[in-house]
Amino acid sequence: YYSDNIISAVEFQKESVGFQVPELRPWHFGVISNYSFKENFLKGFNLGGAYRWQDKQILGYGLKDDFSGLDVHKPLFGETDGHVDLWFGYEHAVRRDIKWRIQLNLRNVGESRGLTPISVNPDGVIAAQRITEGMSWAVTNTFSF
Repeated sequence: YYSDNIISAVEFQKESVGFQVPELRPWHFGVISNYSFKENFLKGFNLGGAYRWQDKQILGYGLKDDFSGLDVHKPLFGETDGHVDLWFGYEHAVRRDIKWRIQLNLRNVGESRGLTPISVNPDGVIAAQRITEGMSWAVTNTFSF
């Protein structure tokens, strides 16, 4: 028991020094844009969008050829992750010194709720999952003064 459960885990930790950390995505980026209309019949309206992307992450490791423990050279990866957000709004001066803004925010546009793997067993079978939000929306009202 000691050799299979304790020593093999310690050896794996020693071997993994200098390698990518599991569950940490090495690359991600986001792009955001917003446009406000200043004249004509669209004066006061705004629209915008954002894209968020994350690289694949290590969900687990395969076994060594002799089945003596996990092999740091056999990472099992998840999928890349990308999401789109959109918003539409309107701003109007209620008084000279007070502005009112209403905005519809759409998050994760076109996505469904579901499960996303967060770890896998050495044979590639999913060990744990998290619930993904899916598309959501919110209406916000803001007064600026």
